Amino acid sequence: MITAVLEHRGNTLVVELPRRLYELQKDLSSIGITWQASSLPVSGTGNIRVKLEAKEPVGEMVLSRMECVDLFLELNRVCQEIQKVCPYGYDEFLDMLSPKSDPACDRYLFYRTYESALPSTATGLRYLEEETERYRTTMENYQHACRIEEEEEAGETSEEWEEER
Repeated sequence: MITAVLEHRGNTLVVELPRRLYELQKDLSSIGITWQASSLPVSGTGNIRVKLEAKEPVGEMVLSRMECVDLFLELNRVCQEIQKVCPYGYDEFLDMLSPKSDPACDRYLFYRTYESALPSTATGLRYLEEETERYRTTMENYQHACRIEEEEEAGETSEEWEEER
């Protein structure tokens, strides 16, 4: 999703986000970033340089929503959450965040009926956290509706079968 290049005291670390927290902390400590890790801003500090790049649209969107006060470990956590709620790809999630003017091109439009929360008004990574949660609950609502419909169909089928006997 995102490639992070960190430089500290002449040491360089290149890491792909998201990454498991313990692995990421181990990686950061390998270049001397220990106590600062939890408070490291995504913009870096005086002695820690941070460069972030994205090669995918979802990573570009995450980077475009970040603010200088957001923290590096929060960025990793948000990337983990987005990856978790989008196991089959990011198209619908991205369309939820930026609806298309042409309904034929909006891959999230179908799911809007299942929304139970309003879009976030937050900024930075907090916005992405809230929108990820909105997407998760929308997809859960859709799955629940599908299960109910399947159960109803299965019930109708067994009733029809019993009537034919």
